[in-house]
Amino acid sequence: MQEKRLPKSPIFIGGLFKSGTSLLRAMLGQHSAIATGLETYWFDLGWDGPHTGEFLDRIERLRNFFGLEGKITERIVAESSNSTQFLDLFLGHYAKSIGKRRWAEKTPGNILHLSEIYSGWPDAKVIHIIRDPRDVFASLKQAKKWDSLEKFTELWCLYIGTAENLKRELKLYENNYLEMRYEDLVLRPEESMKNVIGFLGEKWEEDVAVFEGKKDEYDKVLKLTGKASTTLDRLRKPLSQDRVGIWHKTVSQEEIEEIHNLVDREGLLSLMNGIEKETPGW
Repeated sequence: MQEKRLPKSPIFIGGLFKSGTSLLRAMLGQHSAIATGLETYWFDLGWDGPHTGEFLDRIERLRNFFGLEGKITERIVAESSNSTQFLDLFLGHYAKSIGKRRWAEKTPGNILHLSEIYSGWPDAKVIHIIRDPRDVFASLKQAKKWDSLEKFTELWCLYIGTAENLKRELKLYENNYLEMRYEDLVLRPEESMKNVIGFLGEKWEEDVAVFEGKKDEYDKVLKLTGKASTTLDRLRKPLSQDRVGIWHKTVSQEEIEEIHNLVDREGLLSLMNGIEKETPGW
């Protein structure tokens, strides 16, 4: 009997900041067929006009993030007429260079660019990871970033609301779009990752459900950007359930009520309530 051909289609991971996108990407990258790396923000590269200044700086940063040779990166840029072609060639070369068959790109904003993804890669697999919004806000407060009630609400409504609208507009189904919970990933990693690997059409490998920490990326980003990432700092540690329910000690009832009021003005309160109520273990 002829062996089933395994897929080569690209994988995109997205979701609101502090929702577990980096953890999922790191765990998925432990699969023997899937190459993953740091965020590319490919949709913000900009391809119109001369390739000078900020554009070249961003390309050089990506080259260093992924360890590609300068001449190879220059050739890829020259052969690309837009950001989707660049990403496909760039990450395709990266995957091949480390002996893997397909690549996964993780940038939180991917979930806002589903139209571009499916236009550029009709067979792409998209994973949207969702976390209890109270824990997202708590994590942002701890990181001291986007931690005002108004800014958090704006971001939550943008990411979750846009994803819901695009999902309906593009008529996305379970064969090409998967929603998963951060809580499931950390509380039931094997069950959760088996679901992910099945969605991707790959063979199950136990390594993807065991995460002992990834230390090199924190140092690399700090060296190249001069900025310390709280997300990558946490990613240096083994998989833990400690981040589930952190809002109990960090977020007041008054703050939750105000967030609900702000979200209600955007017509998304029922969606937020549904996500909160579904939080496993609480």
